[in-house]
Amino acid sequence: MEKNSVNYKYLVRSPRDIDWGITVDTVGSEPIPPNYPVYPPRTGHPDTFYFTPSRGRVLDSYQLLYITRGKGYFYTSPDTFIEIKEGDILILQPHVWHSYFPDKKTGWQEYWIGFQGINMDSRFQNNFFAKDQIVYHIGVQDSIVKLYEQAIQVAMEEKAACQQYLAGIANLILGMTMYYSQNYEFDNKATEQISKAKVFIRENLLKGIGPEEVADSLHMSYSWFRKLFKEYTGLSPAHYIQELKIQQAKDLLATTQRSTKEIAYYLTFDDIPYFTKVFKKYTGYTPQSYRKKFGRE
Repeated sequence: MEKNSVNYKYLVRSPRDIDWGITVDTVGSEPIPPNYPVYPPRTGHPDTFYFTPSRGRVLDSYQLLYITRGKGYFYTSPDTFIEIKEGDILILQPHVWHSYFPDKKTGWQEYWIGFQGINMDSRFQNNFFAKDQIVYHIGVQDSIVKLYEQAIQVAMEEKAACQQYLAGIANLILGMTMYYSQNYEFDNKATEQISKAKVFIRENLLKGIGPEEVADSLHMSYSWFRKLFKEYTGLSPAHYIQELKIQQAKDLLATTQRSTKEIAYYLTFDDIPYFTKVFKKYTGYTPQSYRKKFGRE
């Protein structure tokens, strides 16, 4: 996602899409900073999805709300709430009143995907998910964040059969929620810390973060974080960050007309010669030769 871009989309569905069994009506992500002025942000959400925490709302579709940073509160009635923390995913059911908001002290990072259809209805009718359970603790899973990001990209492009593609992603996130919630081990802190580190890196990649800042976000010493990260991923944190940047650079070179200079600065490289050196080290090509070979006309 580009800096300052709109990271959500609302979609329409055709009668043919409905026959597929699941249709997606919204997908997106939003970082809510500490001491935020208002929630949810008034940034163009339709009336059917917008709400004020004091009044709550009732949706006509399901929604998977995933919190990867911060904490907050979910209200099942005006007087009854559940505390939400990072690593929680909420399954919001249609035609049920609810409200939620992040803690002012922490804010939070939220991802959501909303959908409906007979295939989803059958999950509850067949008791795969308890009707009275809303919050599932699955930990911060980089693989699930990637699926949300993929869904946002597919929705933004809105190509033919995007509803079927999005339905597959929504169904996969739902299945992974069931898998992780049933198999999550609270003593497996190291695995969750690495997953949280990956998510933090992906969410802050274009801000020029370094490995030390990632370690600080986890309240770990850098030496211990580096050792743990490399044991679990096979890469040092610095190498992992560069790999993600080079992946984005390859995509931008192949699919856009941005100049090498624009791409280098967008990805927070200090100068073009350094960007060219790193790019060639990781790909075997200079940026210009890569675009010439793999660029799409």
